[in-house]
Amino acid sequence: MRAYPKYLVVIRVLAIGALLTLLSGILSGIGHSIQRYGLDFLPELTPRTFFQRHIHLIIVLLTTPLWLLGGILSVSGAVLRWQAFSMGDVSLLKPLTNINILIVVIVGVVFLHEKIGRTEWIGISGLLAGVILLSIFTQERIIDTYNIPLYLLSTIICIILVSAFVFIGSKLDRSSREKELLFAISSGILYGIATIFLKAMTIEVIQILGYFNIFDPLALVTLITRISFWMYVISSVIAYFLLQCAYSHRRVSVAFPVNNSLSTLVPIIIAVFVFGDTLLILINGFVIFPFSYLPIIGIIAILISIILLRQFQGTITQTPLDTPPSVASSFEEEIKGVSHEAKHLQVSQTSLG
Repeated sequence: MRAYPKYLVVIRVLAIGALLTLLSGILSGIGHSIQRYGLDFLPELTPRTFFQRHIHLIIVLLTTPLWLLGGILSVSGAVLRWQAFSMGDVSLLKPLTNINILIVVIVGVVFLHEKIGRTEWIGISGLLAGVILLSIFTQERIIDTYNIPLYLLSTIICIILVSAFVFIGSKLDRSSREKELLFAISSGILYGIATIFLKAMTIEVIQILGYFNIFDPLALVTLITRISFWMYVISSVIAYFLLQCAYSHRRVSVAFPVNNSLSTLVPIIIAVFVFGDTLLILINGFVIFPFSYLPIIGIIAILISIILLRQFQGTITQTPLDTPPSVASSFEEEIKGVSHEAKHLQVSQTSLG
């Protein structure tokens, strides 16, 4: 068998990892877009529906072919991403996953006829830029402990924020654009804290067993006995449903970038306090402007972009729930037809009288 130089083997592995990462981003983006389209055939999803009729809701979603197809594609993208990350340097491959934001926006605008204003385009571009900066320049450390009081405090703060956003969003009118934004923000925060739960439960298992292997029976049993594991499961499930609530308001091109950026931002900020991470990049042990501050710039870009999207919510004028032009026109034609028939009936009754 022919032996290849080591650098060629490394390049080959990285190339395969990059292709898998890009494919995972494409599948994820298309999957989320199809799920949004599948929700067009269902009534509006609300948090109350999830908490009061969750079993019925799950059955309805699973029996909606398009929504189910989108879910399968999204899960397939996640599996490919995990496989890709196991093949190469995560810091090099992770930024490529952000192609899913581009895919979602393109599919949403071009194929689903979602309308995005000029200010919203600026906000979405800022979210993408911020996520890329965080993905490229954020440094992760190997740790074996964490600050439990700050861990609990950050969990409580996130729960309070999510509860407030969900409550406000539930009280808004059905056609309000703020609902999709508030539900997407809530989902992103929960996904972010779920990442912290995941890291915490990994540390807990390592502290007990000295190792972590999800395929080891003892590690698996130890894992499911940890409170952090169940907090991870619960927060992930609720976050997923809140994202579907945001999608049910018909603009995946806005909801997904907000969700994706916050699910990246929140764990990075919390990790500074809980795990002792840093937001500064040290180059040979020194802080060099502006490169050392790029993660902070990314955080600021995401926050400003969300504020821009929030400010634009009340100024956009569209057909309710981003109804595609063809459907909106058919609605208008039906209304005009009904009005014409009513007037004709009224004239007939008057002549008979």
